[in-house]
Amino acid sequence: LNFLIAHYLSQGALREAAEPLRRLMEQKPMMLPPRIDWQGQRHRSDYEALARSHPHVSTNELLRVMQARISGDTSLMTSGGTVLGRTRRRPSDSVRNALTTKLRRRQGTTHVQQLPLTMAGGMYRQLVRCHGHKYPTFCVLFDRTGRRMITGSDDYLVKVWCTRTGYLINTLKGHQDVVTDIALNTENTLLASASADGTVRVWNVRTGEPRTVLVAHAQGRAKGITGVKFSPAACDELRFVATACDDGLCRLYRWSRSRLAVDAEPIVVDGRSQSRDAVSSFAFNHTGSRFAVATTGGYVSIYSMLADTLGAPRLVARMAAHEESITTLVFSADGTMLLTGSIDGTARVWTCSGGMRWDAVTFDIKEPPPVAEMPVSEPNENLEGPAEPNQNAEASQNAEGQTEPNQSQDATGSRPTLPVKRVETNQVAWACDGTRVLISNNIGTVAAFDPHTGHECWRRRGAHGTSEV
Repeated sequence: LNFLIAHYLSQGALREAAEPLRRLMEQKPMMLPPRIDWQGQRHRSDYEALARSHPHVSTNELLRVMQARISGDTSLMTSGGTVLGRTRRRPSDSVRNALTTKLRRRQGTTHVQQLPLTMAGGMYRQLVRCHGHKYPTFCVLFDRTGRRMITGSDDYLVKVWCTRTGYLINTLKGHQDVVTDIALNTENTLLASASADGTVRVWNVRTGEPRTVLVAHAQGRAKGITGVKFSPAACDELRFVATACDDGLCRLYRWSRSRLAVDAEPIVVDGRSQSRDAVSSFAFNHTGSRFAVATTGGYVSIYSMLADTLGAPRLVARMAAHEESITTLVFSADGTMLLTGSIDGTARVWTCSGGMRWDAVTFDIKEPPPVAEMPVSEPNENLEGPAEPNQNAEASQNAEGQTEPNQSQDATGSRPTLPVKRVETNQVAWACDGTRVLISNNIGTVAAFDPHTGHECWRRRGAHGTSEV
């Protein structure tokens, strides 16, 4: 409010009256809201800094607020159309109800229980843009607080950004090849980055300090690291950094929560059913007590981390989950079910029925792929005289005078079509409450299924055309 008063007085003939107030605000910093950095630290602010940070607040904003109050709007935070510092407030029922009321006016209805996704999505706006990578970015994630964004790129760099301002906080250097994956531990203290150079580098999230370098093959030709994950276990004996390598093996490295250090000697997990298999996906359950590995051969191996020796993986089940390579592997939120997706166009939910037996519910997302015809141009008409011979005519004569079909037609003379695209499952995910599984394919279809019965709840296609989801 003090800022709005000083901002209003700074225009026109009232500029002289604004100067004493601005000097008073500089002497008493509590009159203005503090600046909060990405670490949550408070800093003293002044009028000029606030004016630069909020260029959308006009000098007559106070007048608009008062006019809104007179018209019956009793909320100072929403009056006048501009809110100073709204990003610091938690979403509340009043904000949600205001959006719902707005939607009711648009749709002409008085009963809206939820915000339609298509309309709610239109209410999002771009906050910041981050520029800094020279080459494509392959992986991105937010930290646990949402105040930092971490990216890994083909320029061999890992960068940490402030999500509020878009400013670059840290650039983490050391990899000698493309960064393939990044992961954060549950405590938000360690960041692991995997690279095709055969190493995993672990960093201190707060300071950007490198903590250790994990090498899959200390001798010989380096194999690229394709994935990295932290175990969410609360027990020190079950805290692991898990990696997947091009050699078809997973490696588990123990790490210490108190020392923020990682052991260099791994526990090797071989989830391959055949020597030529490779690890396509892996995951921990929500407690870190189970570890699952999927391969390109369609097999899934499930390990228990609660064996006789705590933290030593013990194979409890291995099944031929799919006929072809598995693309995604995800545990449910409660850890009792496992969802797999494959390039054979199916997905399955696995539930342990006791011992080594796992029962599956299958979801089929295969469908006839779209067939696109090759465009055929119409002949141009020449109104001024006979047409010139076309070198690209549909038929031509060879040296013996025989007519040869043009390449734009097949042997039967019919119009050719584009190659049929194979329908494959490329992404699977659980709904937050575990009552639905979401599956997408490579021709733009997204479907939801009941994980217990296999019933298809809905299927949508068209928003993405024939592109991958």
